[in-house]
Amino acid sequence: MKLGAQICYEGCLTDFHVGLAQQGAQIIVNSTNDSWYPDWNEPYQHLYMTLARAVETRRPLVRSTNTGVSTAILASGEILQFSPRGQEWTHVFEIPYWKNPSQPPFLTWGFYLFPVITRLVICHAADLEV
Repeated sequence: MKLGAQICYEGCLTDFHVGLAQQGAQIIVNSTNDSWYPDWNEPYQHLYMTLARAVETRRPLVRSTNTGVSTAILASGEILQFSPRGQEWTHVFEIPYWKNPSQPPFLTWGFYLFPVITRLVICHAADLEV
């Protein structure tokens, strides 16, 4: 099993996450310190930002935090279980992953896909020719 390691905010950086996937990471592991977000919702925002990276690259993500939200996220974006905030917590997850992960379009084209997809959606909605 090949793991790609991220520390905290690196999980929000598309290029960093894509780089790990392109280097062969089958599962991404994110270790995070969310202690500067006392009782706010930022730990959840931080979680969902890393979730987006998992979906973009089609790689499962295991997230371990000291005071934020620890969880495991499947390549589909499904969150398996949230940890309680501010409490010690352990959990064992069974995480399916690909031994030879495919290269989804986002790994090849990145944000260049966005204008193309947007144009297709808008033209389809308006019944226009592309």
